[in-house]
Amino acid sequence: MTGPAPHNIPAPPRPVTSDRPARGMAFAVFGSLLLTLNDSVAKLLSEGWPVGEIMGLRGTVIVTAILVIMAIRGNLSALRIQNKPVMAVRALSITAATFTFLTALSLMPIADALAIAFISPVFATLLAIAILKEKVGWRRWAAMAIGFVGVFIALNPGGLLSGEPAPYGWQVAMLPLVTALLIAVRDVSSRRLVSGDDSLAIMFYTVLCVAVAGYATALGGEWVMPGDFEIGLVLASAVFMFGAYFFQIESFRFAPVNLVAPFRYVSLLFATLMGFLIWGDVPAWNMALGGAVIVASGLFIWWREGRGKA
Repeated sequence: MTGPAPHNIPAPPRPVTSDRPARGMAFAVFGSLLLTLNDSVAKLLSEGWPVGEIMGLRGTVIVTAILVIMAIRGNLSALRIQNKPVMAVRALSITAATFTFLTALSLMPIADALAIAFISPVFATLLAIAILKEKVGWRRWAAMAIGFVGVFIALNPGGLLSGEPAPYGWQVAMLPLVTALLIAVRDVSSRRLVSGDDSLAIMFYTVLCVAVAGYATALGGEWVMPGDFEIGLVLASAVFMFGAYFFQIESFRFAPVNLVAPFRYVSLLFATLMGFLIWGDVPAWNMALGGAVIVASGLFIWWREGRGKA
């Protein structure tokens, strides 16, 4: 549960009282800020903690919070998911994506990891063609090809473009790319989830799977006893993540998905700023250019989807 926010979160029924696109966009931007803060805290933790331990402890906090909220609302019965196989695919893909993205954050600048991971809409379109049998015209094929060109520019394999390869190896750069593919699996599986399933219930099973997998890997390796500072960071990460997904869901109450979804790219600006302020990271020219190409490709794909065109 980290990295790029899902653009296919099943939206709860929208209020009949108003349709407020400005509020929806504001919620989407604030959710992106919270998600970037979560990624920044996770990067700080990953510098001294095993990834599995972060996944387990943070997930425990979020799962507990979800159960408390659902109990207060009196709808624990909503935990009954109607499409269990698809829910399992979604949870497993997010679990693997969390592991790969947190590992990437521990080895590379946060803005670099996020820029590469934003190729996920391209992967989602390819999976939708293969699995959901969606029809795609030449314009979206061209946008997907341009997106992969952006990835090539960002990765700069072997320093072909500038003669200076990134300070991390291509194996490290592949981690956010794998994350993007796993996020695409999540998004495509989300389209198959029954619309009546509660958003908190979907989040509950996803985070529970992440937490269990985290504990399994952490207990198999070295367990670092957290101090007060680390416990504070875990709580902060959990609050940021929960808030991010809450505001993402709320944003869909006030504005259409195709209007809200592109605002998740604001995370890249926030990530660049956080990377500079905390770690002194300045994106290389190829990463900045490649990230811009990837974002443009994703925005065009969303625009075509919003218009119902291939």
